[in-house]
Formats: sequence, C-alpha cells, structure tokens
Amino acid sequence: MIVAIAPDAMEKLGDIIPKVKAKTDGQFLVTLLSDADHAVIDRYGLLNVEAAARGRFLPHPTTYVLDRKGVVRWKFTEKDYKVRPTNEVILKELLKLE
Repeated sequence: MIVAIAPDAMEKLGDIIPKVKAKTDGQFLVTLLSDADHAVIDRYGLLNVEAAARGRFLPHPTTYVLDRKGVVRWKFTEKDYKVRPTNEVILKELLKLE
C-alpha cells in the first residue's frame, strides 16, 4: 500500500484527487492523509524550518519503505523538494522485502 501524507487540510486534499486521476487515466492508487496540524511532520523531524519561518508548515520530502511489521527498512529525505527517489530506486528497496 502507498500512503501519502500532506500538510493540507482534508478539504483541500479533496481537490487534489480529481487532478491526479486526470493525469493517471482515472487511477488514484495512493491513500492520501492530512497532517494539517503537522503532528506527523513534527514527530518525524521533517519540518522545513525555512518554510515554517514564513508560516508554511511543510515537510522535507521523504519516502519510507516499511516491512509488513511496520519497521522502516529504507528512508530517503531531501531538503530540495525537486530531488526525489525514482520509481526504480523505490522498487529496488521494495523487492528487498521479499
């Protein structure tokens, strides 16, 4: 299962789903959760302090791969929001779980 956590309120997330479906041939394969109070961002130490200083409580983009027991087996965090792991890199890490 793929879960995405966004710093937006649920009302705003509802606007995102149709946009993603339009770009993915009607599919939306991600469970989208709201972290509007930034509890998850704070808990995992992902707060972008530069954005927070401007009143935007955004996380640094992070990808986790967890095993079936919920243990983190791989993590990728990058301060530059434009730098993300490729699908191939994530798939490689997922295949290590088998």
